[in-house]
Parts: sequence; C-alpha cells; structure tokens
Amino acid sequence: MNDNMKNFLKSLVVWFSVFYLMFSAYNWWFAPETEVSTTAGQLSLELVDKTPVQGQLVQFRFKNETDTAWAWPHFCDQADSLELLALVASKEVSVTKPACGDFVPQTLEIPAQSSVVFGLPEFNTELFNTPGNYRLEWTVTSGDETQTLITPEFEIKEAGFIRKTFRFLITQPLFNALVVLIEKLPTHSLGWSILILTIGVRLVLFLPNQKAMKSQRKLQKLQTHIKALRKKHKDNQQALAMETMALYKKHKINPMSSCAPMLLQMPFLIGIYLVVKDGLSPHLNHLLYPFHSGVDLSIVNTNFFGLNLEIPNVWVLPVLVAAAQFTAIKLSMSAAKKQQEPKAVGKVKDKKEANPDMAEQMEQMQKMMLWMLPLMIGFFTATFPAAVGIYWLTSTLFGIGQQKLVNWQLDKPQVRRTDA
Repeated sequence: MNDNMKNFLKSLVVWFSVFYLMFSAYNWWFAPETEVSTTAGQLSLELVDKTPVQGQLVQFRFKNETDTAWAWPHFCDQADSLELLALVASKEVSVTKPACGDFVPQTLEIPAQSSVVFGLPEFNTELFNTPGNYRLEWTVTSGDETQTLITPEFEIKEAGFIRKTFRFLITQPLFNALVVLIEKLPTHSLGWSILILTIGVRLVLFLPNQKAMKSQRKLQKLQTHIKALRKKHKDNQQALAMETMALYKKHKINPMSSCAPMLLQMPFLIGIYLVVKDGLSPHLNHLLYPFHSGVDLSIVNTNFFGLNLEIPNVWVLPVLVAAAQFTAIKLSMSAAKKQQEPKAVGKVKDKKEANPDMAEQMEQMQKMMLWMLPLMIGFFTATFPAAVGIYWLTSTLFGIGQQKLVNWQLDKPQVRRTDA
C-alpha cells in the first residue's frame, strides 16, 4: 500500500470520526432532557423533554425497576387513571380531558426491569397546546395493587416568532399538501405521497437550482484563470481581488448567484424533512387547515415496498441513499474536470511539480468528499424513520437528473451560423 493510499485511508477514518462525533454532539445537545430516577426497586414517571414547545408531542417515560410487570390503562378506558393539573394563578386546576369519541383505548404494560416511552398523540393538542406549567398523575396497576405516579412540574413553552413563522410559511403548507395527496391516492400510501411531494418541491425550486448549477459550472471553467491570478498576485491581495472581479465581470458571472438559490431552497428542504420525519402523527393536527380538520389520518398506509416508513430501515435505504449521493458527487466532479480549459491539461504536470503538496491535498480532499459525504448521509438515513430515507433518495435522484441536464446544456456543441 503506497503512502498516498495510507494517507487517504487515515484521512477517511479521521473525517468519519469527526462527522460521527458532530452527529453525537448534535443528538446530545438537542436531545430531550430527562428527569433521572436513581431509586432502585421503584416505579417512576419521567417527562422525556422537560420543556416541550407548543405543538410538539409531549412524551413520558415509565420506568419499572421492580420484579413484576405493571400496566397503565388509558383514560378513555378508565377516566380516573390520568389526571392533568395546570398551574393557574398559583393554584393547580384540573385540565378537562377531551372526548374520546370512537377512539379505541389500549392498556399498555411495563415489563419488569425495563422502561417504556409513551405519549397521547391523539389528544396532545387538546391536553398540551396551551402554554403554561403542568403536573401529570398517572395510575398504574399490577394485579390488585395500584400506584399513582407523579411527574415533577413541567412547562409547555409558547412557540417563538421564528418557529411560528416557519410553520405558517413552510411546514403547514407542506403538511397539508401531504394530507391531500394521501387522501387522493387510491392506496393512501405515505410513501408515494412523500415521493410526489418531494418531486413537487423540487419542481418549484427547479429554476433557482438550475441557475445555481449553471453558475457553479461557469465558475469551475474559470478556475484555471483564477489560479493564474493567484499565482501572479500572491503578494498583493488587493490587486488579486480587483482582477478577479474584473474576470467575473468580463464573463458575466456573479459569484454569489450560485449560493443564493441554494439558500432559498434550504427552508423548503428543512420543512419537507420535518413533515415526513413524524409522518402524519395525530399530534400534528394543529397544522391542518380548517377544511382538513375532519380528515381521518387512520387511513394512512405506512408500508412502502415492504418498508415500514415509521421506523428506521438499516439495510436497504441507507445503501440506496449513499449510492445515489455518491453518483451525484461523482457526476459533479466529472463535470468540473471536463469543464476545465483544454490548455490546462498540459499544465497539470507543471503544477504538481511546482506545488506537489497542494495538488495532492486537493486530490485527497475531493476523494474524501466523494466517499465521506455518502457514508455520512447513509449513516443518518439508518437512524431516521424510513420516510426520511424515501425523501432523501427521491430528492437526490431528482438532483442527479437535473445535473445531467445542466451538463448537457453547457457541454453540447455550440452551432454557429456562418454566412455563405
């Protein structure tokens, strides 16, 4: 194994470790904070997120450190099994529980020496949508023995201005579009609805993305000239900046034009990710428009080609998403190499001899990008619900098609009319 391959493998391991640590730090920083119980041989009830935000699903963790199984009935089956108290004017007031209607309650069990996370997605909006301080009491049973578990006081925070604005402009329209698709499709498939919605968003963003891709290709074509200017003015940054801007002006290129459309699409991509991440959980009913308020979300079919879109898929989607991302990056890099000026080919040897370390570093960076980004995205895909993987795969495949279109438009021979 030569030194270049050793250095590449070493860099690959280092960068993968860095991305893994960043992902772990992200999960640690943004993960819901929990109340930790250290009392052995007892039952405890913890709030998963100590300060949930209005509109989020409030979840609780039942911990059973005893040697027997316990069960807790649903309040729709046993009215006094749950009591929710709100702090109003320094007094605790019982929150009226919503009507159950046709909801079929289920009694769930906590096995011995284990824990279970549980929420009330069907009633989350009615119970926890009002900002304020709450305390919850839940009765559990084991045979003839009963015990009431009490949470510490917790706060439901009001959604801030940025969150409300993002929900109103991005998340809510996308969520309702997904609901419409599910209602209209004969199979009520969540997978096909996500696929169609993703393509729809990419079509809306098609022109901005097209402009960004073309600007990027044009900038790639000028890299030879820019490198020459850097070499010429390596000791004069002001002259380098002036001549670089003159070069952009001559070729009618705005260097920021490749970034602005990308920034424009980011809210939509984040929004569609947030929509598909939780599927159509009933706790998102507050996002429904009035004309959708009576929609029956129980019709949703979460199976898609043998995949359950509500849980992570470890073996199929991560491989497909990583392969698609690899293809997309490879296609972009191939376009960049092809876009270089023909005269630059004869100078490659001279450039490597003049600065072998820089050339080798650039080559290794490209290799790391080619391999690390697909591996990282494949890893993330394996940790999220499969619905997110369907979105990523569809969006990446669409991007590959659009990149091929841009490459064809810019690389096709230009036909010039000549007078006879």
